[in-house]
Amino acid sequence: MLNIQQKIFFFSLIAFAFIVSTPVAFSVTLGDQWDSLKTALSDAEKTMTFHFDLIAHQAEKVDLKLKDQIETTKTDAIKKLQTAKTIYSDNFKEAALAVDAESDMLITNTFSDTENMLVSGNTEQASLNRQIIDKTIYKIAFMKMELAITQNNSVDFLSWFTVMEKKFKISTTYPDMDSLVVDIRSNPTLLSVNGPQITEKLLEIFKLKTVEEIAEAIAALDKGDMKSAKTFTYEGLYYYRTLHPSVEEKLGSESANELLHSMKSALDVTTSDKPIDIMKADLEDISEKVELIIRKYEGGDVSDTGLALSGIKDRLNLVEVEYLNAVKNGKIINQVEYDETVVFLTKATDIFNNNKVALMELSNSDVTSLEKNLADMNEIVTAKGSIHEISTLVGNSLTTIVTLQDLSGGETQIDILEYFDEIERLLNESKTAYQNGNAQMAFDLVTQAYLDNYEFVEGPLGEVDPELVLKIEIDMRENLRNMIKSNESPDKVDAQIDMILSDLAQAKKVVPEFGTITMIILAIATISIIGLTARSRISLRV
Repeated sequence: MLNIQQKIFFFSLIAFAFIVSTPVAFSVTLGDQWDSLKTALSDAEKTMTFHFDLIAHQAEKVDLKLKDQIETTKTDAIKKLQTAKTIYSDNFKEAALAVDAESDMLITNTFSDTENMLVSGNTEQASLNRQIIDKTIYKIAFMKMELAITQNNSVDFLSWFTVMEKKFKISTTYPDMDSLVVDIRSNPTLLSVNGPQITEKLLEIFKLKTVEEIAEAIAALDKGDMKSAKTFTYEGLYYYRTLHPSVEEKLGSESANELLHSMKSALDVTTSDKPIDIMKADLEDISEKVELIIRKYEGGDVSDTGLALSGIKDRLNLVEVEYLNAVKNGKIINQVEYDETVVFLTKATDIFNNNKVALMELSNSDVTSLEKNLADMNEIVTAKGSIHEISTLVGNSLTTIVTLQDLSGGETQIDILEYFDEIERLLNESKTAYQNGNAQMAFDLVTQAYLDNYEFVEGPLGEVDPELVLKIEIDMRENLRNMIKSNESPDKVDAQIDMILSDLAQAKKVVPEFGTITMIILAIATISIIGLTARSRISLRV
């Protein structure tokens, strides 16, 4: 007969055996599994960092034990990494292969690279790799949610949603989205109605993250914090991968790939050996390009004023989200979130101040109200004041911004010849840039000439001379840009541009009969932005 102590020990042993033998996939939710995977990756990095620091500190005293300590460290770290790999294989790999094999390959390769990094003691790169794995799982989860909507599978939808819930704290941070999810749980037939609304709201988060991470990288460089700047650009790129299919659907593959290229370029900047001030300037330029495409994706006004209003709006949304997790009872509970709140509020205020004169032309009273709200928010944040008051001020400010955006709309008349003039100017600037050795700027200018101008004249010109319209399109969009990418000689590029300019001169002679074209303000706004480089024209700094 077992005594009490023996019984307790016996049943404890059984419980422990059950826990150890229970497969990782038996966790409560996929969100829990994602969290466990992320923790395992982080623990692997910490193991290496802690042990290598300890070894470095004790090396002179216990030199004979150094080799054993290093091997033990590697073994411990690799075990934790293997735990993360097992969680991925048991819970996410099959889904990745079903919806996006590229993501599975990316994660698999990153695991291998991370193991090499841990073995070599490069914990910084291992940490950056964690961003790749971590955020690629968001894309898998999001795509599975989209698939579940098409299959009317509420169980699958809600299961994959737990990844988003765990990451973004949906129930507390995004109550509107949470209520839609709660409704599906109580009535699964609402998936067809609520599901698309939820995925749209999630895409809004990923859109904000795309803009946010570059802004945070710039702020980190201001502090000389290179490590954080790298992390932010890694996060930005892999957050964007979830948004990319939606951008491609709305704007086409060219614009989506241009945005993807910009996000990759931001990462390249922070991992280069450039001086910090050059890095910061490069990121500011990239940020402007990203902001412009994001505004087009939103379908909003991309004039200087429109960009300013959208920039303020996005940053105030971020202020509300970050501050919610930063302060409690008048004290900072998360310094990182608080610092980010300050960054975004400061940036929103800077954008407002830089564009105040133009905004006042829309509505003096609304601009005055917005200015006061920004000042009040600054006082509250500085004093670590009420979260509720910040939310109220943000809500009021967003309402005011919508009013100002409506006032900036309308139609206007634009002479089609203005497009030709703009194309000619951009091509001549491209020629100069290429001669000066700036191939990227030359490529960007040609792209602007085609996407933001030539596409508006293709229709009218095609009615008169379809062969000429096709020739100019191919010569500009394909041949010229390929020549620049292939580093053809400046003489050959000049000759190609001169040929296009000659064809454009011919085209201008046959289109005047079309007079003017009525275009929405978006078209006018595009011309106003590309008139000079974004850096010299747009006072908005993202």
